[in-house]
Amino acid sequence: MNRRQMICALSVGSLPVLMAGPRALGQTQGRKYELLLKGGRVIDPSQSFNAPADVALAGGRIAAMARDIDAAESERTVPVAGQIVTPGLVDLHTHGFAGVSHWGVDLDQYCIARGVTTAIDAGTSGSDSFDGFRRLVIDRSRTRVLAFLNISRIGLIGQPGELVDKRMIDVPAALRVAKEHADVIVGIKVRCSENYSGPNDIEAVRAARSVADQIGKPLMIHVGNPYSPMEKILELARPRDIVTHAFRRGGGGGVIGPDGRVSDYIRRASERGVLFDVGHGSGSFSFAAAEAALQEKFAPATISSDIHAYSALGPVFDLPTTMTKFLHLGLTLEKVVELATVAPARAIDKTGEMASLKPGSPADVAVFDLVDGDFSLVDSQGEIRKARQKLVPVLTLKRGRIP
Repeated sequence: MNRRQMICALSVGSLPVLMAGPRALGQTQGRKYELLLKGGRVIDPSQSFNAPADVALAGGRIAAMARDIDAAESERTVPVAGQIVTPGLVDLHTHGFAGVSHWGVDLDQYCIARGVTTAIDAGTSGSDSFDGFRRLVIDRSRTRVLAFLNISRIGLIGQPGELVDKRMIDVPAALRVAKEHADVIVGIKVRCSENYSGPNDIEAVRAARSVADQIGKPLMIHVGNPYSPMEKILELARPRDIVTHAFRRGGGGGVIGPDGRVSDYIRRASERGVLFDVGHGSGSFSFAAAEAALQEKFAPATISSDIHAYSALGPVFDLPTTMTKFLHLGLTLEKVVELATVAPARAIDKTGEMASLKPGSPADVAVFDLVDGDFSLVDSQGEIRKARQKLVPVLTLKRGRIP
């Protein structure tokens, strides 16, 4: 069943069911379930589950998952034989605020339409603009949007870089906003690149560290040709902090050092609980660097897209394409799904709210085709690899409905 057929199956004659408010189990016109996804291969790393199974939904939640659920128990049944059913994807690194930030895109276009039910904005907004970001993006998006707050007051709103003027480093303002919006702010973001922070990177990381510690949430550190040695920056990182853009080539800051090996200080940071995220973007992912890291058994902690205005039309395109690149590099499908679902949910301490098909969980579900063919994949340096399989999104459900 292709995407058009699947949407028709869900929509024709069933709009009242999909658009109605949540109903308790057993109150769906005498049937237990509102919707049944039948016959797919379910991959749910939150339960270490990878096998054929049916998934039943009711009241906006996962109602049941079993090898064979009777279709008569459900108001609507969608056959997904030969397809992959996963929890809705969680993209740990995105940039919204289109029309306000020059980096921003419409997150619904690149997330909920591509199997991503939860997008984490990676510091597009700082304390001066977060009220607007919440009203215009978080509250209006069909995609569930959470955010890292930029330690810079101005966030990614203008040029030059947001930390070049250290007056933009404002701990009290960031702390106030992080507390006011604690339900949607998942941590603090700081960019350590010479273009964005100049010589102020260490001071900015210390400030971000202070806010993150006071709110009890992680720090996300952007790396890429930092002014200060990366080893010094990582001395300020704590367990659960996230280093993004880590699988890059050249420019400094990535996990692969000048000798082509995973640097010792990177391993030490990982051993103490620092997470190294992909954060592909327009300039921050290299096949060669990722391949070298995987050869040393140093896999990413999370796979994220860094989808933004300069990466959306390539080389990133979306999170499933980024996942496909790691399939091509040799990670198993189950591992790739883990790194784009439960792993990012765990990184932001939201495992009970997303990224699981366990009964009782919110019914955020993605269905994919794993298509055989001859596909060109490109990294941020322009290197092209030919892949034989591609993960293609077919259907996304948020809280059991077509968003």
